[in-house]
Amino acid sequence: MMDKEWTNLHRLNPEYRRGVESFLDFALTKGKPQGGTILCPCAKCRNRYWKRRNVVRDHLMGSSFLQGYDVWVNHGEQITLPMEIDDGVEDNEKSRDDIDGLLYDTFRHVAEVESGNKGPNEDAKKFLI
Repeated sequence: MMDKEWTNLHRLNPEYRRGVESFLDFALTKGKPQGGTILCPCAKCRNRYWKRRNVVRDHLMGSSFLQGYDVWVNHGEQITLPMEIDDGVEDNEKSRDDIDGLLYDTFRHVAEVESGNKGPNEDAKKFLI
């Protein structure tokens, strides 16, 4: 992943200008330009409009880089997913969730109250007719 601290610098800072050029080189070689154009990541275009390199450069110098656009997915950078953490629980194909027991434990009081019920009450009978 590239250093992107320059995106937060003032547009007149030489480091910001170098960063813009590096970004453009990266986007036009690693990204997927469309006929020599890339999505413009300036604060106004917000990656919605395809522009040529010189126009994107002018936009980035004039209205700054889009804040929060830290992973350049529209310009060839890949999202890195966090590594899977082993929580120490072993997968055992023979293990089985006891969903029936869990449901019984959760709704036991409902089942016990309704066990004496002999069918739908009068309101339910009217609704069912």
